[in-house]
Amino acid sequence: MVTLQGEGRLTRRVRLTAALGVAAYPDGDMSIPRPVGAGAVEFSPWRPQSWLLVVVAAGLLGAILGVSATALLARGPLAGYEYALWKWEASTLTTNAFARLGVGPDPADDDGEAALRAYFGLTSQIRAQLEAVTPNTALIDTLTSERAAYENTVERLVERFIDEAIASAGLQESLPLFSDVRVTWPPVDFEMTSPPRLLVRSPRDRIERAGDTLLKNDLTLADILRIEARTTDEDTVSLVLSIGGLAAYPAIVRDDRSYDALLDTAAHEWVHHYLAFYPLGRQWGHGGDSETLNETTADLAGREIANLVRRRHAIQLPADADGRAPAAPAPTVDFNEEMRGLRLEVDALLAAGQVAEAEATMEARRLYLADHGITIRKINQAYFAFYGTYAAGPASSNPIGPKIDRVWELTGDVGDFLRAMRGVETAAELDRLLADLESRPGSGTGR
Repeated sequence: MVTLQGEGRLTRRVRLTAALGVAAYPDGDMSIPRPVGAGAVEFSPWRPQSWLLVVVAAGLLGAILGVSATALLARGPLAGYEYALWKWEASTLTTNAFARLGVGPDPADDDGEAALRAYFGLTSQIRAQLEAVTPNTALIDTLTSERAAYENTVERLVERFIDEAIASAGLQESLPLFSDVRVTWPPVDFEMTSPPRLLVRSPRDRIERAGDTLLKNDLTLADILRIEARTTDEDTVSLVLSIGGLAAYPAIVRDDRSYDALLDTAAHEWVHHYLAFYPLGRQWGHGGDSETLNETTADLAGREIANLVRRRHAIQLPADADGRAPAAPAPTVDFNEEMRGLRLEVDALLAAGQVAEAEATMEARRLYLADHGITIRKINQAYFAFYGTYAAGPASSNPIGPKIDRVWELTGDVGDFLRAMRGVETAAELDRLLADLESRPGSGTGR
């Protein structure tokens, strides 16, 4: 008979398994180890630490409050379609707390890279099947099940890669009372899954994000059309979109993208987590330019953190096994050029009060793009309101984008860039930051 004792990682895993999956002792005597089933393994008594009880209690309380709120709050036109974020937080609270404490896979580079190659190779196969004329659903199910075996290992490996990049950028913080100990805060934490969809609303007479709602991720096209019809009227238009990630904690990152897209998205969402502890992040949702400032900063910083990972871990995956779908015929027009020109044209029409003309122009351009190999289901004011938040993208006409690009040029280092941007709360403060950086000796060269 084997007794598992000591305070190592193995014992913590056994205790967790015993706590969650072992039958109760019939006589209530927890002091006498009793084997369960036919096995001959003797379990040590489980003596939970106080921090564990707090974590579990918080998870249960969150679940209870979430259920109560769902039952008691008034149900609107989106009843049955909304995504319950509290369920995600409650379901991942304890599992990710254990991961942060080192309970869970901690792959070595070789083992982790093998899992990564397998995961994204399978993703490419799944996407190829999904885009086939007649998808083989049984094969898709088999490949998806096979891929799940590698998911946690890939998540932990990429989290470590990003954590190393953050440390190399000087973005770690000292622990209170232990100034020599530096940690990444908040810890890098994401889960690869299917993110919720997003309902975006905008006034008809201007382009502005006037309210977003998270929706379930398994909506059919019929559901989407029904939701858009219910939330569109003579004053407001809406659009249901798929998103690449969500800065919940842990972050939600799409599981059907390429390896490069995973790095960019996971790093982007961590930047949102980081900024939440500073003035820039705390402005999110306050209107004005707050979303544009946040998203554009996270886009640039996330991309640069991902580039640090690529330089440190130069993993090359084959084009047909890196998570991408099979290559489609190249479009015969320049998407960025077309969308930037359309945005400027729509802005001018709306400014002149020509709402119907602006909407007709967007639909005509959508059809034109479809004829040239770029299929977009709907382009309206809500489309530009969402994608225009990312000021460096072609759907934006916001001058904030070039200004943040200039901050990057003047800092030249992702750590310096984030330390400069994290205190910015408004477009006016961004202008003042730029003026200060421009006035410094040697400005314009970066580092």
